[in-house]
Amino acid sequence: MLKGIKLIKYNVLNSFLEKKKPFPIYSNVVNSFTNTSIYKAKAANIDSDKNIYCISDFPDYLKAELNNKNWKAKRINTFKGSLIFFKNHENTQQYLKTKFNTPKRFRIYQSKLENCFNIEYKSFYGEISKKEYDFLFDAFYKMLKKRFSEKQIKNTDLDRWDTYKEIAYPLINSKDAVLFVIYDNEKPISLYLNLIQNKTIYGYIKTYDIDYSKFSVGFTNFIQQLRWCFENGFEVYDLLKGNYPYKNKLIDTEFYYQKHVIYNSKSLFAVICANIIIAKTQVFYALVNGLKKFNVDVLYHSITSFIHKLNTRETKENLIIVNNIELTTTDKLCKIDITDESFSFLKRAVYTFLYHNKESLKTVEIFKFKNKLNTFFIKGKKKNQKIEIK
Repeated sequence: MLKGIKLIKYNVLNSFLEKKKPFPIYSNVVNSFTNTSIYKAKAANIDSDKNIYCISDFPDYLKAELNNKNWKAKRINTFKGSLIFFKNHENTQQYLKTKFNTPKRFRIYQSKLENCFNIEYKSFYGEISKKEYDFLFDAFYKMLKKRFSEKQIKNTDLDRWDTYKEIAYPLINSKDAVLFVIYDNEKPISLYLNLIQNKTIYGYIKTYDIDYSKFSVGFTNFIQQLRWCFENGFEVYDLLKGNYPYKNKLIDTEFYYQKHVIYNSKSLFAVICANIIIAKTQVFYALVNGLKKFNVDVLYHSITSFIHKLNTRETKENLIIVNNIELTTTDKLCKIDITDESFSFLKRAVYTFLYHNKESLKTVEIFKFKNKLNTFFIKGKKKNQKIEIK
């Protein structure tokens, strides 16, 4: 930077939504979808006429005002985001019918989940005790880490976890965030933390217990959120950045996140520096979007995923499953408790058995073969299964 020119950086998601820091330079910011002002200042927050302000992750549906004609703003599209408009749908059921050919399957997932386990749904909005909060966020972190460890993919949310845990507690209690939880008994198995600004909800961080993956608990939690949003009069669900096949089925429209470069047009040095920043930013995102057309981003993620897998290699267990076996007189069984952590590796296999056989965890028994190494037996009301771990 030239002498006397100071660059001020501000990220809308991190600074405004998470930490409620006032916008620099802008005096008024309006959500064009809800026609509501989300930020208003008596005077623009300007430290110096020689400052250059770089505001990143600014959704293009937010319209910002500069109340000083000497200041200019260059808006550059960066990454795509996506939205759901609640006004386009009467209720959750109508939304599912619009988006999916067979929405009945989601009711089946939920019904099976509730039949197999003692399920409870909770949303924390405006009140959560510190004890409950710490318990849930510890479980949140462990589930997120376990899920991405199994996928062998690096997750950036884990790198920011200390920040999330610090900000979320006051945000929930001030109704600037909501935490959706699905419990099995008193154990959380799915968590979504969503931030809130007026009548817009932002899908922020999510995870689920991978032992329950057969039951699509993540989507059941999402439907729980939709119902809550309809009941509480929300207008927009912002699913943030990222273009994923599952997300494309959920959304009503896309938008662009932008980078705003704002400078004093009466300062020659500021104009020169700002135009250098603008040119570099435009070239960078033109290159990124150009490479995406050739799926270079897919190749990049494949390579980084492969490197991450090499650095975090784990020995995986292979399960051999045999259905409806006949026990022999030589088979000796010892009953075990699936909730015992020493048998946690069996949970997904047992839960999958429950899913396929319409059983409840209360109606099955799990045994260990005394005379066979690493071999287990699930006894249901009508069917059984042998599990051998290699």
